Amino acid sequence: MQYGIPYMGNKSKIVSSIALNFPKATHFYDLFGGGGCVTHYMATRKANRYQHFHYNEIKQDVTELFKRAVSGEFSYEKFKMPFVSREEFFAHKDTDPLVRCLWSFGNSQRTYIFGKQIEQWKRSMHQAIVFDEFDNTAQSVFEFDQWPSNVNTVTKKRFYLGQKVAWLVKRGKLKVDSKVNSLQQLKDLEQLQQLEQLQQLERLQQLEQLEQLQQLERLEQLPNVNVTSVDYRQVKILPDSIVYCDIPYIGTADYGNEFDHKEFYDWAATRNFPVYISEYRLDDKRFDTVYSVKKRSMFSHERSNGKVIKEEKLFWNRQ
Repeated sequence: MQYGIPYMGNKSKIVSSIALNFPKATHFYDLFGGGGCVTHYMATRKANRYQHFHYNEIKQDVTELFKRAVSGEFSYEKFKMPFVSREEFFAHKDTDPLVRCLWSFGNSQRTYIFGKQIEQWKRSMHQAIVFDEFDNTAQSVFEFDQWPSNVNTVTKKRFYLGQKVAWLVKRGKLKVDSKVNSLQQLKDLEQLQQLEQLQQLERLQQLEQLEQLQQLERLEQLPNVNVTSVDYRQVKILPDSIVYCDIPYIGTADYGNEFDHKEFYDWAATRNFPVYISEYRLDDKRFDTVYSVKKRSMFSHERSNGKVIKEEKLFWNRQ
């Protein structure tokens, strides 16, 4: 399961392992909350170990997106997400966190989610699944212009698309609809018959990530989740607390703001409560390593066997 907002540096794949290192306490603080993955996991899976959960993220627009998701604003019953084009993404990514997080490649918040050659096909699939609108391309792929009565939710439609594409891959070609009368459309359709592009149609990542966002609604039933948007030094840490800090990593893609690592380490080392820090490396004898795991990273140039591999570590201040 994916937790929190689709976000750069999301800890969904390792959060369950990280959480094993946190001792029981009254309060749990996610001080650099980002997409809220750790808060989401802890509040829904570790509610028996903590009475109160505190999410803090200095970026106010991300915090507001987190609140909107928790309130249920993005449930399928209330929200039908329009398709965002490449041009719209670059026009709005700096002002709209929903566009920036859900429509960026690898959650980088910088580059558009789809390649230019596949964008029009992704739009067609999106419109058919979300709005029941079948253009010529959608009709060519699905071979109908109306969903079967038992395929009546976005999740079921996405699953149907995956099955259909798998069948087309096995078949080795697409049926060219007679309505495709443009030479350019025909050329594009012939290109799409290639296995590589067919497989790209199987997933609509933006809808998968919307589903991830919708899962945050579970937090609305939990009255013990407190949300703030301030500098980490302004958060009042209450007695009997565990503090987790997923800070911007040294030497990786930044998060849009300058971060003083030395100042943070001085702060963390001098607290009288446990502070746990996620990083790739921390060359400071005031902290001990309590956990490490190798994982793929989207934001590094160090590669092993064609994959980006980094060793994710958890440090603490020995309190």
